[in-house]
Amino acid sequence: MKKFLCFVLMKCIMGAIITGCSGGQQQSTQTTENKLKIAYYAFISEPYIDFDPSVEYSNGIIVLHNIYETLTRYDINTEKIEPLLAEEWTSNEDGTVWNFKLRQGVKFHDGAELNAEAVKKSIERTMDLQMGAAYIWDCVDEIKVIDDYTVEFVLSYPAPLDLIASAGYAAFIISPNAVDKDTGWFNEGNEAGTGPYKVQQVTKGEEVILAKFDDYWKGWSDNQYDRVIIKKIPESSSRRQLVEKGEAQITSGLSVTDIKALRENPAVNVIEGPSWTNIIGFFNTEKKPLDNVDFRKAICYAFPYEEVVSDIKEGMAYKSTGLIPKGLWGHDESLMQYETDLQKAEEYLIKSGVNSEGLKLELTFTSGTEELRNMAQLYQVNLKKLGIELQIQEMNWDNVWEKSKNTNPEDRQDILFMQWWPDYASPMSWLYSLVYSEEDILFNLSYIKDENLDVMIEEADILSATDRVEAEKLIVDVQKEVLDKAYFIHAYDDKSVWAVDAGFKGFKPNPAYEGVVFFYDTYYE
Repeated sequence: MKKFLCFVLMKCIMGAIITGCSGGQQQSTQTTENKLKIAYYAFISEPYIDFDPSVEYSNGIIVLHNIYETLTRYDINTEKIEPLLAEEWTSNEDGTVWNFKLRQGVKFHDGAELNAEAVKKSIERTMDLQMGAAYIWDCVDEIKVIDDYTVEFVLSYPAPLDLIASAGYAAFIISPNAVDKDTGWFNEGNEAGTGPYKVQQVTKGEEVILAKFDDYWKGWSDNQYDRVIIKKIPESSSRRQLVEKGEAQITSGLSVTDIKALRENPAVNVIEGPSWTNIIGFFNTEKKPLDNVDFRKAICYAFPYEEVVSDIKEGMAYKSTGLIPKGLWGHDESLMQYETDLQKAEEYLIKSGVNSEGLKLELTFTSGTEELRNMAQLYQVNLKKLGIELQIQEMNWDNVWEKSKNTNPEDRQDILFMQWWPDYASPMSWLYSLVYSEEDILFNLSYIKDENLDVMIEEADILSATDRVEAEKLIVDVQKEVLDKAYFIHAYDDKSVWAVDAGFKGFKPNPAYEGVVFFYDTYYE
């Protein structure tokens, strides 16, 4: 989970947020009308980890994309880059110089106006901090202000900058009044975006309440939502009940059992959409015995792949083939995949020389994810047949992540399962984030350090702007090497399934922005 909503508010609290108190029939009418103007998103985990738009690299995009905007946005329906804060853009022939013409008349929440200087300073801030997904701007050598509404990017090598500018992370444009603020200022609940909503209230780790920005450049219609509440509700059954009762308008990450039940409910719509999310198991390769490639192969062959897809997910997932999920370029169905084969597992265990007697491995994942719990238990049964005891730990996502970033490998979990989705609509997100060598631990949570893989990834990145066919060959080669070294358990590619109140309209899942509900595009009936 790089990156995971729900809430119960009593009527008196709801009234306090929106209307204040009045009596009798009028109060009842007002409460009904105002309730319609509130959208509740029941989320499986913390709504955000870091509130700094240059730094956040996890769940927080579900909040930040309603507060901030990017220069462009990827449209899953057209599979094209569409204008957002930039109205149009051009590049030279080799893709090393890009000019973006900005939309005029756009205001930040603090009253400042969008201009080229604001864009330049925003991107430079993210580049300078070198945190989160800042790597997406590594191709940028210089940013120039051409005039008030034209900004030029000079690149050190060709790159699809219109696509990069649409990224789910690290591409947000920040008010010039806030660009020099530190991360602590943002984490106090402050923000300075151009988006349709501004922050009303933040309860860290639990809930974010947003209020509409009256001066939003697109304007407003009567049946759009004035307030948005995004709240952590870990248990699938609780999120399902909130949608069934009409208390939450939208949720995702539900168990198969809950999804099947909701399909029978006429008051709820179950929406399936494209997904670029996969479930990956990371090995602590800096700790024995997981530093042994044959041992890793042994426990890869012990994983219950088919059972997970057919029995736990009941067909609402695909068996993974490599790191890159179905539907995204770089995915290759011909890549080898490990099967559940306990005989092979035993053979590789013997080959590894690891004595499994009394061996214990710790596996962690985010609490509240029923499928991962069931999957871990099946894996536990198979590993027991090899003499290995799998100790399963459910934790809040921030605790899982912090444990994995321990500087001492002995203090980390042995195996970590989480979701991964792209930083932008490109396979480079998997390669740079999960495979490319890191000095400071972020999401390379198998702790891979391989210069040959690093070079291949860099070459694929450069070629992706000019020769996608050759880039794709390199991306496939990287995946072959990753599979051969058994750096991960490639569990499954997920399907995007959402439950929404029947009166909640306009929502379309976009795999380039996993988990994000662009609330401005939604409305009530």
